[in-house]
Amino acid sequence: MILEAVLLGLSTGTYCSMYCGPVLIPFLCGTEKVSYKRNAGLTGAFLGARLVMYFILGAVFGAMGLLVQEFFDPSFARRLSVFAYLFCGLVLLFNSLGVRFPWTKECGCKVPSLKMVGNDFMTAILAGLAVGMHICPPMWTAIVRSVFGGNGIPGLFYLVFFYIGSLPFFIPLLGIPFVAKRSAAIRQVARISQFLIALYFIIFNGLIPFLFG
Repeated sequence: MILEAVLLGLSTGTYCSMYCGPVLIPFLCGTEKVSYKRNAGLTGAFLGARLVMYFILGAVFGAMGLLVQEFFDPSFARRLSVFAYLFCGLVLLFNSLGVRFPWTKECGCKVPSLKMVGNDFMTAILAGLAVGMHICPPMWTAIVRSVFGGNGIPGLFYLVFFYIGSLPFFIPLLGIPFVAKRSAAIRQVARISQFLIALYFIIFNGLIPFLFG
């Protein structure tokens, strides 16, 4: 079962990485500080939040009776994706414009533990949660297999090992500081790209389908 989960992740990892790339690459290139350790932490925060959202969706759908083997209502998935795009677009928009969370150091927060979270880490977590709301076919297959292939701990491990199988496709992101450190212009271009992607998510993948879909 574990081998099946890992192979499923490996075979569909390109889909997952292409899904996350437009969000992660401009964000990581335009972060407040550029270092390999910070880049790895932000990538881990994003991927970890995405995994948490998958667990939440699996639990909620199972409790609501929406999990049916080999099938998921496509219209419901589209509606959920609309809200995911809106949420993710707003998160990226605020980050690209430099909007600060109220507990960041620049806003005068006196709680050290909150100041350490910072703007970029909160953006990574919120963006990861938003991307996790998309019901992509590979992840839906893994959720269904985890629910119907084993109850409790076995099902949980199936989802975890599927996720582990998809992680090698995100390794190239760890080299972003090597490029970003070489030119200050890259950060500015990344911020502009992030702003444009945010507008695209909000307008074309969020508001238009929500109002006219």
